[in-house]
This record gives sequence, structure tokens and C-alpha cells, in this order.
Amino acid sequence: MSQPGPLLVAVLAVAVAVALVATTAGAAPALAVAALVVLAAGAHWAGERHRRRALLQRLGSPRRGAGWDVLGAAVDAAVDERERASAELARIEPWRSRLVSSIEGPALLFSGDERLVAANEAARTLLGIPEPRSDVMLVQALGSATLSTAVREAQAVGRPVQVDAEVRGRDLRATVSAVADEILVIVADRTEQRRVEELRRNFVVNASHELKTPATSIRALTEALQVALSSDSPRTPDLVERLVEESDRLVHIVHDLLDLRRLEEPGPLERVAVDLVAVVEDVLAGLHPGAEEVGVELAAELPGTARIAGVPEDVGLVVHNLVSNAIRYNRAGGSVTVRLERDAGEYVLSVADTGIGIPRRDLQRVFERFYRVDVARSRERGGTGLGLSLVRHAVERHGGSIDVDSLLGTGTTFTVRLPIEPVD
Repeated sequence: MSQPGPLLVAVLAVAVAVALVATTAGAAPALAVAALVVLAAGAHWAGERHRRRALLQRLGSPRRGAGWDVLGAAVDAAVDERERASAELARIEPWRSRLVSSIEGPALLFSGDERLVAANEAARTLLGIPEPRSDVMLVQALGSATLSTAVREAQAVGRPVQVDAEVRGRDLRATVSAVADEILVIVADRTEQRRVEELRRNFVVNASHELKTPATSIRALTEALQVALSSDSPRTPDLVERLVEESDRLVHIVHDLLDLRRLEEPGPLERVAVDLVAVVEDVLAGLHPGAEEVGVELAAELPGTARIAGVPEDVGLVVHNLVSNAIRYNRAGGSVTVRLERDAGEYVLSVADTGIGIPRRDLQRVFERFYRVDVARSRERGGTGLGLSLVRHAVERHGGSIDVDSLLGTGTTFTVRLPIEPVD
């Protein structure tokens, strides 16, 4: 029985590859995979022809009689066919790189002997793979024993394998598929997704805890007040005062949560002309009685006017939260100074206090939700742990930036930069 010709072998290989891929991937990946299989079949065909030519060389070249003439003609034809196939294979070979490069997201292709055949730019950047070389092996390219094991498993079982791994500080999910005698690895970077999920979990836990504390206090104070009223106790005024304080704290937390939700809403801002000088003056006037009560002096160095395009509610929140924090974490006899000046295309607002300061290790975390340098002191002074997070969101929403500088025991300065934009 005659053996199937090279063309038939290639066609069969394509058909098998398409059927295999159709069960594990979409239409576009299937076409790419089928092309890769054609390349593998072509390589096998060329190898067979090379072995036939070597056999001819061993047989020698003399031609004696009609039999040798027929054999010689057949061998010549086979050699010509091999050369045509080799040329075609050389033409098709670059398709590997182009096919892998066309895949969205990091993708790599390995040969059966674990050599890197192709990798797109996204994969090279994510995994730190050097420029294309023929000596990059599996473990070196992937940088993970977990991913390398998944490649070998997919090669052994012949079906896709999905695995999670941490590589170079990134959380990755890889899908590994066998393509003929080669292995295709498609990687998804889930680092940012994991970070967002963690932030959401922490937010729910922290918000629940912050709401539970005043709610529990209100319940306990209400029960105590009921007893005090029934016996005409002299503790009644004190209980009522504490009940009001805890109720106010609960209201502040709810308001801050609503503000945070509003500031995180995507979409364009409805900006109007806002005079920063007027905003600062209004905030200082409103906070002056409270500052006097705790012995903190308020001062301002302001220009005649400073107009920007912004949301008045957001700008007022920024100034109010920064100044109220400067008063809250100050000391008796201390001061708070608000300065506003123009610097090229920006207005620079700074709020400096002579308070307790912030430890260096906490400076970059003070803008996190519910983060407190001193939990007990913050709650005692009425802080919700959301104030600076709200400030950062409001500033960034206006295309600005905020920085903090502090010296423990000496004071803290917050600096806000807001772009000067014309009002439409």
C-alpha cells in the first residue's frame, strides 16, 4: 500500500489542528493555530526529503542501464521537490512571529524541545524576555516553575491547562495549549484587578467597622439615658451630650461616604468659575470659632483674586478638610497658615500647621481611605479617616496634584496645585 504524499500529510495536519483548536478557542485563534500546524508538517516533510537525499549520496552517482536511469530521474525529482518545499518553508517561517504578535495580550510559542520560538512585545515586556534569540529556553522565558510545569502538562495531556502564578511581583493567569508539537502560552496580567478587589474588600470591612462603632455607642447611650430619665439622674445632661456627639460622628461618616461616591463617579465635570480666594475666606470664617476654642490661630496670605474652572462643592471640600485637619491635629497656642499664589499655569494652595506632625513612614498612606496615623486620637477628635482621601479625589478630578511634607513634633504642610483653565 502506498504512503500518503507530502501534500496529503500537510492537509491532514491542518484538518486535525482546526478540529482540535475549535473545541478550545475562538475562530481567530483557530486559524492562527492551524497555520502553526502547517509549519510543523512542512518541517517534517523537509526532514524526510533530507534523509532521502542522504541515502542517494550513499548509493553513489553511477548510472548503469535503464534501471539506474529511472532511479536517477526519480531522485532528481525528489530533490527538486525538496528544494521547492524548503523555499516555501523559509517563506512561511516568519509567520510564527507575526501570528503570535497579532494575539492581543502577552503570548509565547515554544517548540517541543522547550525552546522559545516566538513571543510578542507584550510578553517580552511583562516577563523581561531578552531580544529574539534561539537559545532562550522555557524556564528562562517564563521565570516561573509553576508556568513551566503547566507547559509540560499541556504538552503531555494534549489539552489546554490554566494556571495562576506570581512572576516578577505580578499576578498572572496563563492559558497553555498544545498546537501540534508546539506549545502556545497566552498570559493575562491580573495584578490591577486583584488590587482593586482587595481595595473593595478592605473598604467594605472598614466602612462597616466605622459605622458600627457610633451606632453601637448610640444604642448604649440611649439605653443609659432611658434609665437616667426614669430616675431623674444628674448624669442625664452628660449622656445627652455624648449621644449628640456620636450621632454627629455617624452623620459625618455617612456624608463622607456619599462625597466619596460622588467624587468617584466617572464622566465630565460641570465646571463654573470659582474664586479660590473667596472659598478660602469662607472656610476660614466658618472654622474660626472652633479654632479659637482650642487656642489655634488662623492666618491667610491671599492675592486679590484667583479664578479657576471647577466644581465649587469640590473646591470647598478640599480647603475645608485641609484647614479643619490642621486645626484638629494642632496644639494649644499653635497656628494654621493658608497661602495661595500663582505659579505659571497653576494656582498653588498650601495649608501649614504647627501641630503634632506625621511620621515619615505614614506620609504616603495618609491619603488612603480610613487610614489613620493614630486611630485613638483621630476618633477622639472626630475624624472619620476619609477626609484626606476625599481631598485627593477632588484634586485629581480637577487635573491637579497634592503633596505632603511633615516633621514629627513640628508641623505639617499640604500643597495643592490646581491648573488654571478658562471657563467655557
